[in-house]
Amino acid sequence: MGKTNILIDCDPGHDDVMAILLALANRDKLNILGVSTVAGNQTLDKVTLNLRKLYTYLGVKTPIAVGSDRPIIRQLQTGAFVHGESGLDGFDFPIPTVDVDFSNALLFMRDALINCDEKVVLIATGPLTNIGLLLRAFPEVREKIEYISLMGGSIYKGNVTPFAEYNIYADPEAAHIVFNSGIPIVMSGLDVTHKAYITNEDILELEKINGKVTGMCAKLLKFFTKFHMNEGYENFPLHDVCAVMYVLNKDIFKGQNLSVQIDTSDTLHRGRTAADLREWINHDDTNTFALLDIDRDKFIEILFDVFKKLDEELK
Repeated sequence: MGKTNILIDCDPGHDDVMAILLALANRDKLNILGVSTVAGNQTLDKVTLNLRKLYTYLGVKTPIAVGSDRPIIRQLQTGAFVHGESGLDGFDFPIPTVDVDFSNALLFMRDALINCDEKVVLIATGPLTNIGLLLRAFPEVREKIEYISLMGGSIYKGNVTPFAEYNIYADPEAAHIVFNSGIPIVMSGLDVTHKAYITNEDILELEKINGKVTGMCAKLLKFFTKFHMNEGYENFPLHDVCAVMYVLNKDIFKGQNLSVQIDTSDTLHRGRTAADLREWINHDDTNTFALLDIDRDKFIEILFDVFKKLDEELK
């Protein structure tokens, strides 16, 4: 069986970094065509810098493309209150020596998709601005996309508002384009990501190992958990990891095919991923496989094995 071709669109971001590490550690299974950045957890310049810092620290390289610095219509609202001033607070990365390869993520993604002999899985861990614009500007790429595995949305409750999850709320117009594109969507929403959590005990285990990657992750996660502890969380969800984990380990997830539409209004429901849950309706228009449950123990086992594997590779 050949490798799965992927493009990653992200806004690094603590949990984005964990997702990227998972992908990098599985390059025997994944052909990473490139990674594009989008404003979200912090401004575009900061999240792009974070990716360059991570790659410099790890000594790895994939093509890096710079994407959108703001939502399609709305003002940017960052997640700095979670991820800190840099967007990746908690670890002192070296001055980056890895450079950006492409200044226009839309053109990069278009070319990568068109030139790939096989279909590609798009993995999105930030606002969907880049992907929405890509599909609007270059509709011909749709036939080259196998499916989109995204972290975003929620069937039952939101986080940034009672109804909306941040990535969808940040650019609902882009999400509307994506969810109405006809491309299969796998949605890692809050329903599943809050079950894909790490504990303080897990972080202490990483701290004890203290390798190049495990030590970095421990420090990043200790910062990441501060916000969650202040909000009363006892466990700490690694949202973005689910979008990559599904591509590699579908068997640890459970989900449901649903018809999901995006609320683009300026009401309290802005950014809501509105799912039709009526059992008595014959749903022949489903557009989304919504992940709802995960084998959390297996999730952590796989993730820790990845961190340890990278420790060994980078000795």
